[in-house]
Amino acid sequence: MDDPTRRPVCYCGLVTEIKTSWTTGNPGRIFFGCKNHASLRYKSCRFMQWYDPPMTPRATVVLNGLLRKLNGLERGRKKERIIWVCLVIVMMLFLIGK
Repeated sequence: MDDPTRRPVCYCGLVTEIKTSWTTGNPGRIFFGCKNHASLRYKSCRFMQWYDPPMTPRATVVLNGLLRKLNGLERGRKKERIIWVCLVIVMMLFLIGK
């Protein structure tokens, strides 16, 4: 499908949304999905249709590696923030105790 403005209709009868997959098997792939997908309020019709062609195996490996690296960096940054907050609290308690 070349025109994203011409979106398919899902099994619910709704016009689909354009979404991005971040699964290990299809990282970064764009697809049409039901608006109610994974909704707690509505029963999902599970409609999905790929918008773009599949990635090459090499592109999938590279993208998954980059995603792992990014997740690791984000976890490290989160730990760093926690350490700084703890340090500030200890310093404040030290100054109050004087």
